[in-house]
Amino acid sequence: MNETIIARAGEVIASKAEYVGGGMEGYAVLALTDENGSPTASALTIAKADGINWLTFATSPDSNKAKRVELCNRASVCIASSAYNITLVGTVEIVADAAVKKDSWFAPMAGMWSGPDDPSFCVLRFHTERYNLFFADDESEAVGTLKNTEAKPLLKVTPGLGFRGQCNQAMALYQKAFGGTIITKILYSEADPADFQCKEAEKEFVFYAEMVIGNHLISLGDDSEGVLDETTGGNASAISLLIEFETIEELKAAYEILSDGATIITPMSTDGTMYCTGYVSLVDQFGIHWDLMSGYAEG
Repeated sequence: MNETIIARAGEVIASKAEYVGGGMEGYAVLALTDENGSPTASALTIAKADGINWLTFATSPDSNKAKRVELCNRASVCIASSAYNITLVGTVEIVADAAVKKDSWFAPMAGMWSGPDDPSFCVLRFHTERYNLFFADDESEAVGTLKNTEAKPLLKVTPGLGFRGQCNQAMALYQKAFGGTIITKILYSEADPADFQCKEAEKEFVFYAEMVIGNHLISLGDDSEGVLDETTGGNASAISLLIEFETIEELKAAYEILSDGATIITPMSTDGTMYCTGYVSLVDQFGIHWDLMSGYAEG
């Protein structure tokens, strides 16, 4: 039964791809998360589609939509009328590949871009993971997860800045200089006591913070008692890269590779905390500082 409803939904989507009639008839609503963590929705023409498996939309690399995808690739698509409701949940990626841009191009786009090779033109490609489909004529409904989907959540890579008790002052400076927006801030005194104990003089230190500058997310925090300097002999940079994995297994696999010749700053922990399911911090054999995390709790 689900296969029949999925096929009907695919036909609806195909009828809207490359729609040239104007109005809202060929549009789908793409929901993303903005720099403040709030849901946003945009009505876009579907360029190409493969049933409900994937859809593409045209945009510019510097558009708000592209910037939001860079911050968070989780997304939802909704196509609705009085006859049906097609809701898809999955991931979206920014594609600048020439072949994909050429395949997604259709005539009405010429009003906005010079052609598929225009550098100000790119493609948002949405991959479906879950679906909720309804057709009013026979009240048929299908809810489920796509099997053997090619889509895989993209690794989230966040630059990290470490300070020696001056993180609050640094964030104030970056807010003033770059118009940065703080979206997360946890002080040492606010950290879960089960995971971290701070000294009285360190209560106002920043345990973890996130700031958006332009369309980029960075993490910031204070280093307690110069742990980086003591562990690495003063060679560790205050700049690190935070990689967030979906599972502990993926975290362990990356750690096994990176740990060869590395200096371990914080040993591997897979006991789980209120912040993540696994974590390890190290400086690799080339002197690059990595923080590896799994099961990061959004929000």
